[in-house]
Amino acid sequence: MIARMYRAALIVAAILLYLVAIGCVLTPSDATGKSPTNDADSHPALRGNLEGLPFRSITIQLQRTDWIDKYEACIDKIAAVGADTVQFVVDPRMENGAAAAIYLDMRKTPTPEQLARLIKHAKDKGLRVTLMPIVLLDRPRGSEWRGKISPSVENGGWEQWFSNYRDLMTHFAWIAEANHVDLLVVGSELVSSEGKVDEWRKTIRHVRSIYKGKLTYSSNWDHYTAVPFWDELDLVGMNSYWILGSNRNVSVEEIVKRWREIQADLFKFQAKVRKPIMFLEIGWFSQTNAAHEPWDYTQDLPIDNELQRKLYEGFFTAWQGESRLGGFSVWEWPPAPEKNNAEEEKLMAGGYTPEGKPAEQVLREYLAKPRWEVK
Repeated sequence: MIARMYRAALIVAAILLYLVAIGCVLTPSDATGKSPTNDADSHPALRGNLEGLPFRSITIQLQRTDWIDKYEACIDKIAAVGADTVQFVVDPRMENGAAAAIYLDMRKTPTPEQLARLIKHAKDKGLRVTLMPIVLLDRPRGSEWRGKISPSVENGGWEQWFSNYRDLMTHFAWIAEANHVDLLVVGSELVSSEGKVDEWRKTIRHVRSIYKGKLTYSSNWDHYTAVPFWDELDLVGMNSYWILGSNRNVSVEEIVKRWREIQADLFKFQAKVRKPIMFLEIGWFSQTNAAHEPWDYTQDLPIDNELQRKLYEGFFTAWQGESRLGGFSVWEWPPAPEKNNAEEEKLMAGGYTPEGKPAEQVLREYLAKPRWEVK
């Protein structure tokens, strides 16, 4: 009897010891015996599939169906600059912010066959491909934009909007899967929709049932902490239109200092979600307000290529080699303007493209540096 009780006690003790050991594995401690914390100074291992990261990309907006050959020429230039990825932006459209219908204007959006041709051309040049749909409003009312859409009850409300949006993303998911796209963006800056968590989870899971590559969402630079479905995605995607200086005279050192402040907030948030950061839009237009109004390219202001160069230099100085950065895509590299088209030439001169400007040389220098390990 005593022997049986002794054996039972040994078994119980062994089980308890096993559970303690498992607990130590599941809850690792640091050298002090304390569990690690996710504070701003910690650098936790990132979760998920990090294979192939970082993406060092340049963006092309695909807004003409008669420019496929011109887009191929852009792809050639992007490969020559030293990027390893090209990001294709396509524009599904809505009438206005109250609409629920979402459509493709086939005068402007490349067909599946044309997209396949461009993706193949990029792959043949050794580039990986990101596909990012961005919803545009054809007839916005006042200051409406995609971040403020609110489908009316008369139009079917959010339920109808998400049903239509899933149909749209089904279209692009099939194209992405069939053509081996490397990263698919499930939405961009749809701020007013982000609180519809169940609808977004349903949408992302539906896309995953078709497309097997990496997924992200492009949040607004000032709203990434409010997106509630990062756990469904592979990277924390965002644009990057932070204020980086008070005027055109900002120095590279001041820009880097500002990025360090931004990084402190980003890394504190990242320690919670444990996903790589992906800047889906980095870039600055060549005008005098680019440092303090980087989102407003619509003003008719003097061209400032030197400011654009400093902003590029500051970004790459702050971010090159950062192991928590899963990639970036430079905004943007459009086709060359038509010959003797003064309006297009003016738009290019003051626009976002670094092509033919001092910023291009900065871009080339940093793209020539070794890729870093994302971990």
